[in-house]
Amino acid sequence: MTNEHNLHDPIFHPRRTIVGVEESSLLAPCFPMDGLMPCVTTDAGDGVVLMIGWMNAAALERTIKTGEAYYFSRTRQAIWHKGASSGLVQRVIEMRIDDDQDAIWLRVEVAGNGASCHVGYRSCFYRRVPVGSVADEALTFCEDSKLFDPAVVYGDAPNPTVL
Repeated sequence: MTNEHNLHDPIFHPRRTIVGVEESSLLAPCFPMDGLMPCVTTDAGDGVVLMIGWMNAAALERTIKTGEAYYFSRTRQAIWHKGASSGLVQRVIEMRIDDDQDAIWLRVEVAGNGASCHVGYRSCFYRRVPVGSVADEALTFCEDSKLFDPAVVYGDAPNPTVL
């Protein structure tokens, strides 16, 4: 999807000037990466980064209009409602857009047990990468246990992880 498509959508405004994009109160998003923009999602309560997702114009619009998180799956090439199959719906408490309007930050409350990772952990960032003098060490787990069993929750659904 190009920005031209988005300009015809009444929820988004045209990108006419840099000052207009950076300094105005008009929502004029840009989807520079094959029609997608990155979305950082954090827990509204404690600020933990839960995931990074991608949004196209339709996912952004649905998120704004419904108050629940929608993303674009690059693997499935489709919009998905976060939590539709697991019940772990992300209710948007606050949405922010960055300075040049090409990235989103969602602060959410997650239904159920609060997990946002398809692997079963609360956060998709459940492993720490060693850096500096310990860079040759193994990844370490930051979360003690999974909050759900993906096989039980997702059944036969294909795993979105790409090899």
